[in-house]
Amino acid sequence: MSQMSDLDAHQDRRPAQVGDRLAGAVLLVLALGAWWHSHSFVTGFMQPVGPGAFPRLVSLPLAALAAYLILRPGFNERWPDRAGLARQLAVLLLLAAYAGLLEPLGFLPATLAGAIVLTRLFGAAWGQALIAGTGLALGLYALFEFALGMPLPDVPWWGGGN
Repeated sequence: MSQMSDLDAHQDRRPAQVGDRLAGAVLLVLALGAWWHSHSFVTGFMQPVGPGAFPRLVSLPLAALAAYLILRPGFNERWPDRAGLARQLAVLLLLAAYAGLLEPLGFLPATLAGAIVLTRLFGAAWGQALIAGTGLALGLYALFEFALGMPLPDVPWWGGGN
């Protein structure tokens, strides 16, 4: 009887070689594009770390992990249901909206809204999402603006401007 249940449990398993390789190829193209595009960012005079450093820093492990997915695809234990796929699509749309709203809204409001919505998509309650989003937005602002010396898009209605 237990042997039959083991067979039933393994019927939902699907080889993920094609999916992993496709995801790896997309991520590798994204990593190469981020590396290439990071060279187009303008660096201020005598600025220790330019704005292109972060995309280059992120693109290196992304490219390595993408190559791993292409060369050593895995075995997917469970495919996401419709709700899981909808959440994944919502995250992609959120990231696209964040990229589009970063300049017009400024770093703090765009990051605060994006972090709150992202934590809600991962199942956090509103209170938890507000605390996490505020902490993440302020922490990232302090990291980039003060620790790394990288100017971020200012909030337009606060009278700033880069």
